[in-house]
Amino acid sequence: MRAKLKFRTAIWLTLAVIVAAPLVWIDTSHSGVEEEIAYLRKEVAEIRKDLAEIKAILQGAVRGRRPSSITAEVSVLDKPSLGQENAPITIVEFSDYQCPYCKRHFSTVFPIIKKEYIDTGKLRYVFRDFPIASLHPQAKKGHVAAYCSGEQDRFWEMHDTLFQNSKDFSVPALNRYAQGIGLDGDRFKNCMQSGKYADRIEKEIAEGTKAGVRGTPSFFVGQSGSGETITGTIVRGAQPMARFRQVIEKLLKDTGAAQSSQPKP
Repeated sequence: MRAKLKFRTAIWLTLAVIVAAPLVWIDTSHSGVEEEIAYLRKEVAEIRKDLAEIKAILQGAVRGRRPSSITAEVSVLDKPSLGQENAPITIVEFSDYQCPYCKRHFSTVFPIIKKEYIDTGKLRYVFRDFPIASLHPQAKKGHVAAYCSGEQDRFWEMHDTLFQNSKDFSVPALNRYAQGIGLDGDRFKNCMQSGKYADRIEKEIAEGTKAGVRGTPSFFVGQSGSGETITGTIVRGAQPMARFRQVIEKLLKDTGAAQSSQPKP
């Protein structure tokens, strides 16, 4: 009975945190209030779907059982990536450069993943596109800008710049960002005007949707496999580092890779 009471309390506390969290983003003093409200509605809708997963996790903790994982196969072939190609673990991120939750992941969790796992050769990090036009009409231009920067070996520099300046993806702004990371301006502008990457981004969105992506950011974490695809556990949303570390460390243990990368006390 006591365990059941604790479980119910945990459920309601977790739900309260999830419901309350998006409210922090609401700011009626600026012109983006409609976008923030749209995000709030989206998050509330996601709560109903994700609560079942949370309940399974908590029940597994109470009963001493591990919850079943939701997995999907995704391609990593010819995608922008960081880290060694032969790293034992791969993370695939489906992201939107104008999504505030993606920016939060980029600012808070990604630097830790890079330091602890990518830079130590234990993890390869793959970036894939999932701009949500209904919420961010300018976002797709940012994804195109990243590919055009990649033609001059500056994909990740533009990736970082876009997240750092996610409010403005106007053409003049993107040209300034290109200049700021040292691109050939004319070559960048010609690439942006060519429309060559439009179909590629739409294909990315379609593949993400098929794999189960229903919002950004979404991650697939799995063993690196053949190099063309991975079958990864889905991690939805801007989760804390502890969640990623839990999944990564289990996979490292399963593969017999190097000892735990958890920071020393």
